[in-house]
Amino acid sequence: MTNYFMVGTIHGGWHGDGAREGLADWIEAGEWVLGWHNMESDPSYQKQAPNLDLMEHGDVLVAKQMNNDFRTMLVKAIGVVTEPSTDGHRVGVDWVRDLRSAPVTLPSSYRQTLTRVSDTHLRRGRSSGTTFSR
Repeated sequence: MTNYFMVGTIHGGWHGDGAREGLADWIEAGEWVLGWHNMESDPSYQKQAPNLDLMEHGDVLVAKQMNNDFRTMLVKAIGVVTEPSTDGHRVGVDWVRDLRSAPVTLPSSYRQTLTRVSDTHLRRGRSSGTTFSR
């Protein structure tokens, strides 16, 4: 079964001093990096590292960035995991869709750097569809 993950693209804080967009480097290197190097005891890293351990070959990553309104996010790239993490920080990724030139805006707020989501089918009356849920 394929797993889906929303992954952040900015390291070092929320658009503040030291914040750095990493997506261009990751697309070029064929990877995604959780961060917090040499800070593995940080509560934020501890909260997200278990999701990194769940990533397997073929899982889907959606690279996103929260908008300043905290109600919408920009989807900037979509990738497929090619190599699970062996160091607690990095996964290999084939970035199959680069949307940086025209990011997709979605009404959602996945604020955490790494969040596992699922594709659940909702059935209401005659309609059914696939949605992402937390």
